[in-house]
Amino acid sequence: MKYTKPSETIISDKLTQAINNGYISITDDNRTIKYLQLNHNELFTDPEEKVRAEYYVDLINKYDYSKNRIELESEMPDRTPERYADIVIYEDDEKKKPYIVVECKKDGISDAEFEQATKQVIANARILHAPYAICVAGNTRRAMETVLWNDKEPEKATITDIPILYGKVEEFRFKKGDSDWDLKTLDKSELKRALEKSQNTLWAGGKRNPTVAFDELCKIIFVKIRDEKRGRKNGEYYDFQIKTHEKAESVYKRLDAIYQEAKQKDPEVFKESLKIEPEELYTVVGHLQGISLNKTDLDTKGVAFEQFMEDFFKGKSGQYFTPREIVSFAVKMMDIKND
Repeated sequence: MKYTKPSETIISDKLTQAINNGYISITDDNRTIKYLQLNHNELFTDPEEKVRAEYYVDLINKYDYSKNRIELESEMPDRTPERYADIVIYEDDEKKKPYIVVECKKDGISDAEFEQATKQVIANARILHAPYAICVAGNTRRAMETVLWNDKEPEKATITDIPILYGKVEEFRFKKGDSDWDLKTLDKSELKRALEKSQNTLWAGGKRNPTVAFDELCKIIFVKIRDEKRGRKNGEYYDFQIKTHEKAESVYKRLDAIYQEAKQKDPEVFKESLKIEPEELYTVVGHLQGISLNKTDLDTKGVAFEQFMEDFFKGKSGQYFTPREIVSFAVKMMDIKND
């Protein structure tokens, strides 16, 4: 019998399809998920489990890894106290040769928490002698070559994504018109979290005035929309993403060129240059690179922006004002026309 999700649910379309494909099952009360091939149960009420479940499905459907070579909660040998890897992909059916180690965190964690999780998955990958590791926190992800990792220069080990079916590491990942690797649209809660993560990166816990940070975020969004709307052919890669082994300065230079070009064509939108560090832009690109702001509908963008502004400016930052004019500007900016 085909599974149909109830009207009031927390189950995504991706997981609904996974249920119909026989990968997983979820109890009627949405409390427990079972990974059927692995005969493994977990609490689905845990936000991290939702992230792991969706990535597990992606590993099978998008990366073409066999369910027989995937393991959950893999115990790290010789560790006291006991420690487990969220997901391990193996090179063999006997599960003797670890290939990729995955650490899953809930969407919306802080940059500091994400960096800590990144170091944790690298440590696990080193213990297991796995060549690749990836940290997944919703749409924010970092894939790495284990042997190249250095805490002081993480970009040298960072790759655009894990290999597909034991293949080569690609230079870029996201490309126009690809059924698996084109940019994805978001619902309002996902977009709100993406905006919050990006704003928090730029606000840096009070390093900047929140309105100044938001101004910089608008510039970055402007660049992303311009890149999405560029006249590229199907199969061509987007510029708003992090290349394999790419330094923050290189990302900044490429995206600043788009911004400067757009400023010349439409000088009344933004009159000032980017005023952030390359490392900050690199982090924000990591939050936004896999999503489409252009294809996400205007109503979703409007609601997400308003909720984000109200939560951030009336809460965390201690600012109190009604941001409707700013929301209107931001949404109009995201509806810029093609070149």
